[in-house]
Amino acid sequence: MIKDIRGLKLSFIMLLFLSGFLQGQNSQIGEKSVSKSFDLNGLSPALIFSRAESWFSDENNGGNNVIESSNTDNKELVVTGETKVLYKNIGKELYPKRSGMAEVLDANFGHIIEIKIEEDTYTITYSVTDMKKEMYGREEIFFQCVNFKEINESDLENYNDNMNKLLKANFVFKKRREIFMDNTKSQFEEVSNFLLSEGEVNIFSINEAITDQ
Repeated sequence: MIKDIRGLKLSFIMLLFLSGFLQGQNSQIGEKSVSKSFDLNGLSPALIFSRAESWFSDENNGGNNVIESSNTDNKELVVTGETKVLYKNIGKELYPKRSGMAEVLDANFGHIIEIKIEEDTYTITYSVTDMKKEMYGREEIFFQCVNFKEINESDLENYNDNMNKLLKANFVFKKRREIFMDNTKSQFEEVSNFLLSEGEVNIFSINEAITDQ
């Protein structure tokens, strides 16, 4: 199921890349953000923000996004929202024969989408800000491990140490705890890739709404 979802998402991203490649001037990926810049091509700040706001007000996009500020003088539009992420449940690896255990987990991450207009370009940035809820109540250290570039080993070690203590306190045997630790890095890579893909899709979809008129 996850592979199908990610396959469709990646296919969509590739199409968007092909359609937006000639317009995009540069891109930058941070630990928890992705930005892309595009030529103004004569578009005014008012028109850019108006078309972007129409994208956010669409029923397919508006439910997860709220426009916080839109200022043509400062040439900045700021939107907050949430991204729902699907990822593999490591617990299924610990207890593969246990019935009723979900194979896939979901979680919501807060995000900010910003559009900033420069002299000749406008930049759309998607940033992940926090994790809303995690099944073990470890939102802060889980979120710290999310990284669009590369999973930080120090953050991963901190998460594993914390989870090892939690699982041990809940009488999970050492062998099963080790299985959990062996799978955490791939979990964070999966979540990070999911969020980065969402950011890419949002950026190019917004840009299409701005330019395809």
